[in-house]
Amino acid sequence: MIRRQIKNIDRKTRKSILVCDDESDLLLMFQIHLESQYNVLTVVSGKACIDKINELKKKNEMIDLVLLDYKLGDISGEDVARKIREIEKNIKILMITAFELDDHIVKNMTQKKYVDGIINKPIQLEELSKKIEERLG
Repeated sequence: MIRRQIKNIDRKTRKSILVCDDESDLLLMFQIHLESQYNVLTVVSGKACIDKINELKKKNEMIDLVLLDYKLGDISGEDVARKIREIEKNIKILMITAFELDDHIVKNMTQKKYVDGIINKPIQLEELSKKIEERLG
């Protein structure tokens, strides 16, 4: 009972992060690292990411930042980022990639404001925390 009450308070006072990656070990690593400071939700696909954002919007709850893998099994991270922007323009999106992205792709995603930054794998958790703090203020 007490734990549930604290969790409800946290939802109102803490920023919320949605992590979308198709690698479950990375999802767990991000969750463990971030949950001391943020409310952390995880999803394993682009479709689940979009569905979760739609579901939360209907409840008048919102994600502050999405950590989004570029290469997902079902849909590209770039397409997911575009769809997120259609749903809610104020969500910050950090794209995570293990690939060296073509300059054209990076320029397209940043100029059109689909993403607010790109982080290359392997990820240093301190760097990740710093980039999140910069985006969330």
